[in-house]
Amino acid sequence: MIIVCYGTRPEIIKLSPVINELKKRNLKFKTVFTGQHKDMYLQFKNSVPTPDYWLDVMRSKSSLGDTIGSIMLKLDQILGKGGVKLLIVQGDTSSTFACALSAFNNKVPIGHVEAGLRTYNLASPFPEEGYRQMISRIASLHWAPTQKALDILLEEGIKNVRLTGNTIIDACTTTKYEITYTNKVLVTLHRRENFGERMKKLFTEIEELANRHPELEIIFPMHPNPNVKSYKHIFKKVNVIEPLEYHEVLKLISEAKFVISDSGGLQEECAAFKKKILICRENTERPEGLEVGIGKLVNTDVLKHYHWAYDHPEWDGFNPFGDGKARIAIVDHVMEFLEL
Repeated sequence: MIIVCYGTRPEIIKLSPVINELKKRNLKFKTVFTGQHKDMYLQFKNSVPTPDYWLDVMRSKSSLGDTIGSIMLKLDQILGKGGVKLLIVQGDTSSTFACALSAFNNKVPIGHVEAGLRTYNLASPFPEEGYRQMISRIASLHWAPTQKALDILLEEGIKNVRLTGNTIIDACTTTKYEITYTNKVLVTLHRRENFGERMKKLFTEIEELANRHPELEIIFPMHPNPNVKSYKHIFKKVNVIEPLEYHEVLKLISEAKFVISDSGGLQEECAAFKKKILICRENTERPEGLEVGIGKLVNTDVLKHYHWAYDHPEWDGFNPFGDGKARIAIVDHVMEFLEL
């Protein structure tokens, strides 16, 4: 049996094509939802089957250690029953790391979707950079989304690597939204390294952008994390809304003039919909987007750089994140590994 684990919004989105492909090929699998993004799960529950196991580990003000320990304790009970031939995780969240470490401790092989992303700066993004490097040391199957990620893994001496493309492109290609460039601007901010004064500065600059350009409709589906919501009062002209369902997000990207975000996945989604993105981080583990001109690192200096996207929003370059068939390559590798 195969177990597929997820705990956050991005994991659900990026694992849903893999889950659907496993189902299409009649492979026996079960799913585990850790509950890390419990408040946002309902928006995406139609993207994946009802979880076979819901660990429900999150509590108010849980530390990273609390979250990881709680996941491992509960997942150990599932894996300890035996019969699991492969555990699949995606990305670099606390849920991903905890599930992978639990599998390692129970001698269950690990398949890692979106392997090989690196900044080689353990402080940025924190804690994700450390998690993904450690997962690469204990996983058995490594599914690299880009040639650069593949090369990184090979340089690190990692074995059993396969170039697949990114599953988020699979998810995007299921839509038929027309690409337009309206006066809408999508904003998302949620990363841990931006909490505090950095978040305050970003909110202030985005509000000033709205003041300078009243023709823009700046739309911010705000993450429920209190470290984000605590600065909501800064916005007077920015349209703050509740988090959107995934297909609503994709529709908004397809209509947007450009995007402002600290998200990793949005960098890939913007490439799928040919939209420039101002990346509110010091670095990115997705340099391919910078190289093809779809993304620009702006740190917290939105006002200094927004003209790059505002003046010439159209982009028609090569999408470096895949052709929308990652799920097929991944499940092919799974069947080869399990000799099915």
